[in-house]
Amino acid sequence: MDLSTERLVLREYLLTDLNDVHEFASDPLVCALSEWGPNSIAQSQAFLAQCLTESTETPRMTWTFAISRAGKVIGSIALMREKSDLVRREGDAEIGYVLRQDSWGRGFATEAAGAVMRWAHQEQGITRLVATCRPENSASVRVLEKLGLNRIGYLVGDKTIDGVARDSLLFESKRHESGPV
Repeated sequence: MDLSTERLVLREYLLTDLNDVHEFASDPLVCALSEWGPNSIAQSQAFLAQCLTESTETPRMTWTFAISRAGKVIGSIALMREKSDLVRREGDAEIGYVLRQDSWGRGFATEAAGAVMRWAHQEQGITRLVATCRPENSASVRVLEKLGLNRIGYLVGDKTIDGVARDSLLFESKRHESGPV
């Protein structure tokens, strides 16, 4: 399944995406505020294998899309419906994204996330979307706010990054509230 925007194609991952994925997934700056990475080549291969497995599951609970521009994978975006502390009931889902460094600040995250949000609401029946980011990740905060998500919480020690408990900001969008997506 593909989603297209003005500048991007969001599509299922392929094994041939390994070099592009590893390029951003092994970058320490890209991974600095994430629970994962920087990846070894084996970890990037395992990520792709996981994406391929997820794409065949029924019912499908996770969609991880390659964010592609001009045929090159520049990032990843996922919609997750698995039950968790944040996804508690039917109709809830969490969204997350990452972009390679040279694609930052160009509106790609907002464009990709907006497309996934529209698809989630219209095609998947999602009524409540949540997202988290580290408080110091001002770029991600701006993306979530542009998308119409409201900051609803501060989660102390929510994520473990490099062995350290790190805080998260919690954002939410309900279907009837979703703003400029």
